[in-house]
Amino acid sequence: MAAGRTCTLESGVSSRSGSPAGPEASPNAEAAELLPFLRRGARADLQATAAQYALALGALAAAAPGSGLERLVCALCTSGYNARAPLHYLGPLLSNLSQQPAARAYLLDPDRCVIQRLLPLTQYSDSSLRRGGVVGTLRNCCFEHRHHEWLLGPEVDILPFLLLPLAGPEDFSEEEMARLPVDLQYLSPDKQREPDADIRKMLIEAIMLLTATAPGRQQVRDQGAYLILRELHTWEPEPDVQMACEKLIQVLIGDEPDSGMENLLEVQVPEDVEQQLLQLDHQEQEELEQRQQELDGESRGKRPAAT
Repeated sequence: MAAGRTCTLESGVSSRSGSPAGPEASPNAEAAELLPFLRRGARADLQATAAQYALALGALAAAAPGSGLERLVCALCTSGYNARAPLHYLGPLLSNLSQQPAARAYLLDPDRCVIQRLLPLTQYSDSSLRRGGVVGTLRNCCFEHRHHEWLLGPEVDILPFLLLPLAGPEDFSEEEMARLPVDLQYLSPDKQREPDADIRKMLIEAIMLLTATAPGRQQVRDQGAYLILRELHTWEPEPDVQMACEKLIQVLIGDEPDSGMENLLEVQVPEDVEQQLLQLDHQEQEELEQRQQELDGESRGKRPAAT
């Protein structure tokens, strides 16, 4: 641990109080010392404390990613990894770590097959905390547009995992059904959409990021994403999520950008245009707040009077 600081994980490892500062006192070294507490079978309280310290250090991704992140992903994706604790908090932890380029590089390494292990957790019904953390991680990974072709291709096939939680029990025509990925065809009449509005919004944002390039937009269109989003927009009760859905639909059905602007993540926006966009965002936020207040008022008006 850092020089002069004592930090004990109950009966776990304590810092080398008073030891001279040096390479071993770096944040990476501190995070590396916490890795043993993420092992299978470690006490649940020590695992939780170690993970929180690692998050505070912001260095677990950089400290031996082959052991640190690999162990975290293994714990997150393995049912019953710790019989004494469900470890759902590891989802938000991974989401926070995936904001770091080193963590995204590890997660998106084609030779490791890490991202593929996370995909089924978008449907993890036992915990919205774990499910939301995984969706947040996937969204952060989608910022890496150089990996979009791989993410949307057959090796990963991320899009059905992002669309399925947004799909309901709609009965599409045979022609429309044929445009959808197999996993989204002929869903059960009792199919439920993702119940958490924040997670629905993150799923939409992840798909939006995948449409940043022209090939990505075409792949998303070809897999029938518009059909799922069209029905979601009709159903969506939350104004901010509905607005995010509208923006994504506009990208899918709108004209392609001019030559040289195909990659929406690399477009240089002039300062005056940026100011106009910020003003529009502010107006949009005010409209959303007004719509939410109206919905809240309608909801209060429908409550039965006290007797």
